[in-house]
Amino acid sequence: MTGIATEDRSGATRSSSTERRGHPRVRRVTAYVVVVLLGVALLVLLALSARRPTAPLDPDGAGRAGGMALAEVLRDQGVDVEVVRSIGALEATAPDRSTTVLLADRANLGPGATRRLADASSTAGRLVLVGVTSEQLRLMGLPLGSFPGSAEGLVARCSSEVARDADVVSVLDTRYLLDEGSPLSAAATHCFDLPEPDSTTGEPAPDGAYGSGLLELPSTTDRPETVVVGVGPSWTNELVAQDSNAGVALRSLGATPRLLWYQPGEGDLTAPGPLGGAEGSEPLWPRWTGSAVTVVGLAVVLLALSRGRRLGRLVREPLPVVVRAIETTESRGRLYRRAGDRGRAAQVLRAGTAARLSRRLAVPPGAAPTTLVHAVSTTAGREPADVGVILFGPTPHDDASLIHLAQQLTDLEERTHRP
Repeated sequence: MTGIATEDRSGATRSSSTERRGHPRVRRVTAYVVVVLLGVALLVLLALSARRPTAPLDPDGAGRAGGMALAEVLRDQGVDVEVVRSIGALEATAPDRSTTVLLADRANLGPGATRRLADASSTAGRLVLVGVTSEQLRLMGLPLGSFPGSAEGLVARCSSEVARDADVVSVLDTRYLLDEGSPLSAAATHCFDLPEPDSTTGEPAPDGAYGSGLLELPSTTDRPETVVVGVGPSWTNELVAQDSNAGVALRSLGATPRLLWYQPGEGDLTAPGPLGGAEGSEPLWPRWTGSAVTVVGLAVVLLALSRGRRLGRLVREPLPVVVRAIETTESRGRLYRRAGDRGRAAQVLRAGTAARLSRRLAVPPGAAPTTLVHAVSTTAGREPADVGVILFGPTPHDDASLIHLAQQLTDLEERTHRP
């Protein structure tokens, strides 16, 4: 009996010891499960946030570059705004003469989808294209060229159903030019014309010779009235309430009771052509791209591992020679003097002064010369004509004239202060 009792006591002791050892293990497993669940929840939140519309002028985008504000204003005006996100969905809607079709973001518009967009919108009342490229215009049969452009505060200087003579748009990022000799040149309406790059007055080039921010093309038998827009950034949530941006957008998109807002999806990059042909069906990247990226990635990782060893702390070393800035400036001046290049010297002096004055007076980069001249003349108390001659005048003909110009620039900079 004693032996049995002893065995029972030892068994109870082992059981209690096992229970005591089991509690920490349960706590560890529970902690691991909680960490995994939190990680999964974080991944789900990241995935949901990544799916929010971020494309420019997306009607569901509430960010600065989105188009939600414009879409809501159109709905308040009684326009039936219908959003489609694939070329197939656009074709299924069968646009008619009471419909305006808007291409708001051309980033995912492949060649096949471009041709299908032209066919699908041929029965619509109006087609509005924002920021399209020259290649996309060619595929749609439009005699236009697309070029980069940057301007602010452009005036329409035209009169049509879309833009009025005194309308002002905040920002332009694309300019459009009709092809030379195009039969539409006489019938097209160009608005928000840009000035020539070397213009000192800021006046637009005659007949839109340097491009326009908005072009209206009349309808034909196989194409509706088409409005090509290069002022798309002015229609975003950030800027639509400024200047005449909202008015131009509403007149462009609200002319019909129904608006099809087309935001091409990623599938439209490789969508087939209108007849189901091979056009646009080729993959965006070559088939060997994946293998090449994998090999390059492994090479980068191996290089990082081989070169990522600790090399010790940085040691400061004094420079052997210290060249003062004034010595560099004087040496550069002597080179200009030896070469007799007064024009280059005057250009450097004027450019430096103009850059400093622009920063001091908060004149935006890329602004017309007249904008800087007006700001400087107002703050310095000098006539605009005198300021224009000093900053953008003719090249000095001798050394005395160059020295006099330098004195005038210094005096002008000293007289100018931030308003």
